[in-house]
Amino acid sequence: MKGFLTGATVAAAAAVLAILGFEVLLRGIGYSAPTWHQPDERLGWILRPGVGGWSTKEGRAFVQVNSSGARDRDHRLHKPAGVYRIAVLGDSFSEAMQVEREQAFWALLPERLRACGFQSAKRIEALNFGVSGYGTAQQYVMLESHAMRYSPDLVLLQFTNGNDVRDNHHALSHEKARPFFMLERGGGVRLDESFAYAPGFRQRQSTVFDLARGLSDRLRVVQLVRDARQSAPPFISQAQAAGSEHGLDLAVLAPPREPVWEEAWRITEGAIGRLHDYARRNRARFMVMTVPYAVQVDPDPKVRAALQARLGVEDLFYPDNRIAALARKRGFDAVTVARVLQPVAEQTGIYFHGFENAILGRGHWNAAGHSAAADLVALRLCNKG
Repeated sequence: MKGFLTGATVAAAAAVLAILGFEVLLRGIGYSAPTWHQPDERLGWILRPGVGGWSTKEGRAFVQVNSSGARDRDHRLHKPAGVYRIAVLGDSFSEAMQVEREQAFWALLPERLRACGFQSAKRIEALNFGVSGYGTAQQYVMLESHAMRYSPDLVLLQFTNGNDVRDNHHALSHEKARPFFMLERGGGVRLDESFAYAPGFRQRQSTVFDLARGLSDRLRVVQLVRDARQSAPPFISQAQAAGSEHGLDLAVLAPPREPVWEEAWRITEGAIGRLHDYARRNRARFMVMTVPYAVQVDPDPKVRAALQARLGVEDLFYPDNRIAALARKRGFDAVTVARVLQPVAEQTGIYFHGFENAILGRGHWNAAGHSAAADLVALRLCNKG
């Protein structure tokens, strides 16, 4: 028995030393995969204030979450005199963990606007409230509960063609622990926040989950294990399927062919309308910027043509056209990025999505994509004043 205990002790000590050695190695090579988000009773989840680390799944960037829980620098709550503020609402394209903060479209926007003389008498600030995975209902709650407190002059909604419509419908969304707008009998929408009372969401707020997040903050080995378990399948290559990407829906690139998708679109339009109305009531201008599904701006026309044939459509601009029509009806600006960038990509061969360490031409915006988006938003604002 004594020999057995001694052997077990030696084995345990060796295991601890091996783990510590691996921890040192991970820190030495700069590996980090922090737990970026935490549960929130109104929004479903939010960024964890003060968390920082390297993001390396697509691109490589150091990400620092500010004290208010945003991927941005800190901003004073009270808007100083002589400042024009832009509140950006969005999802992972605004959270922009794939690029350095200074390369994100919202960080580039103030300088682009200064260059054209927009609001020339004022200093322009862009405040980022984008959080990965958010749908339009969460963006509405974010505006109501957080962003409007900073007194924005312009509310810029970043809308992702590839998954926002799905994320806005409770039956279609893969993530239920969030607020949703529900379609009412008369065609309007109402906000449903009942997720906060579901047992699954309460479990995420438990002490055990808090301890696990704290342990992950301190140990890179734990981060690696969690990251390996949670990693999504890679983006599907264009050789596997023309234009398909994990987590996105090709269905949005064509008119709805099922009642549930038409309902999802009606909820989406109602939700955007609610955002517009809320911004106007608080004396803020409202604008929507549509983020392309990557295949919409693929440089190779053969890739786009193959998908058009598969979907039975003449072009891939259905979501952009529908958002633009809503904008005309409701009286706000819409920047439909795909329509402008598709010919640019074809003529220049530039990929606006993707990274060499993932798949070029798929996934999130790279630096070129963010820069182009900032240019297009600035152009619309500068031309309209």
